[in-house]
Amino acid sequence: MIAAVFFGWQVAEGSYGLPALACTVTVAAVLVRLTRLPVDAILFGFLIIGYVVGNRGFAQLMPVAGLPLLPAEIGLMVGVVWLVLVCAFARRLPFRTDALNWLVLGWLVLGTARVVFDVPRYGFLAVRDYAMIYYAVFFFLAQQMGRDPKVRRYLETCCLVAVILLVPAYGIFQLSPNFYFNYLTIRGVPLIHYKDDLALTFFGVGSILLFHWAEGARRYWAWPLSATMALCVMAGGNRASMLGLVVASLLLLLARRWRFPALQGALGGASLAVLIALATLFNNTWAERKLDGITERIQSITDVSGSGRYDSDESFNKGDNNRYRLVWWKNVVLETWDTNPVFGLGFGADLARGFVQEYYPEVGEFSVRSPHNMFLTAFGRMGAVGLLAWLALCTALLARTWAGLRRSEDPVLWALWVSAWAILVSATLGVVLEGPMGAVVFWIILGLANSHAAVTAPAPAEKRESPAAAALPAGTPAA
Repeated sequence: MIAAVFFGWQVAEGSYGLPALACTVTVAAVLVRLTRLPVDAILFGFLIIGYVVGNRGFAQLMPVAGLPLLPAEIGLMVGVVWLVLVCAFARRLPFRTDALNWLVLGWLVLGTARVVFDVPRYGFLAVRDYAMIYYAVFFFLAQQMGRDPKVRRYLETCCLVAVILLVPAYGIFQLSPNFYFNYLTIRGVPLIHYKDDLALTFFGVGSILLFHWAEGARRYWAWPLSATMALCVMAGGNRASMLGLVVASLLLLLARRWRFPALQGALGGASLAVLIALATLFNNTWAERKLDGITERIQSITDVSGSGRYDSDESFNKGDNNRYRLVWWKNVVLETWDTNPVFGLGFGADLARGFVQEYYPEVGEFSVRSPHNMFLTAFGRMGAVGLLAWLALCTALLARTWAGLRRSEDPVLWALWVSAWAILVSATLGVVLEGPMGAVVFWIILGLANSHAAVTAPAPAEKRESPAAAALPAGTPAA
């Protein structure tokens, strides 16, 4: 009773920090009791749904006003503390001894070593840019959670729920964005606000996950929804998400997991045939505009210099977008090469300075900090060392993906691996893995994929697991 009165007084005074914390702890305790899941897994499921459905809006939420503690950082804090406690009691290390684990760990170590020298110079800006490194911790946390089949199914279900909810939420945003900006807000910040390239990338991920998850009677509604999401990606204005879905389909096709690429290819071909028929036989204006837009977007992918001509209302700016990236990428490469080609410009350095001077000389302030390419961001921040580390990580990811596609008969595992690639490919043409909206989902999906026993063989220590270790709570990591 005394606590209730105290928290009520806090709310009346406009102080929400302690009441929100008490409410969060109470809800967490109830959920742990009801679901029999560890608190870190419940929180990670919440983060997946939040970043996919809420996107940029959810990413900006600060539970405590004035304290720059965002959802991703809260999840990391809870997850790391929980993992350290579990590993301490189990006397185990929180990673597996495979190439992907070692390379992700190397990525973290190299980035941390670099930022140590940058914080004294750039302060909070260095920490902010360093997020592209420390988000990789989600990989280890999700991987250890995924050791428990119950937790893994829960997190995979959260991914499915998130992409299903994304469809109506994004539809409302397209039709009436003011609904989110005016009514669904917390302290003036919209709870849902989409970054279009990420939303369409998640549409592609959703198409892949839904298709491979569906079995039996589920296919009657899941496959049409999967096809609809794929069509939205192909017909949308973002080329990065389109390319990501194509690469994911090619990986499945090369591994002879042909059902998804065959069905989506047939559906895409049929839709294109309908558009051509409407445009040529019936002179339908909408079909002509849509057909021109799709054709020009596909052509613009190979137009590196941006010299092509694009007349469609849906793709008229693609040439300028290509030049925008080319000029920025060139400036990052030249400045890094001239200044510090081995260790890079560092976290906190302005990677847009030379680009703005050349491309936007009249602009006084430019807020975007990443050059729309994760590989070049790695080179700019950490030089050749960082770029080689990221390339090695991607190579290991490709090897693990191929192993998962070829050795496993679990369709959900195939979907997790190629979904990670859909996000990674999108990160080569946009700001995806440098921020929490794409990075948190990417690293969690990757950790879940690598946790599957079908791909990762148990270590000798796991085979000799003691009865005491077996009695530990769900999500306890192994060596």
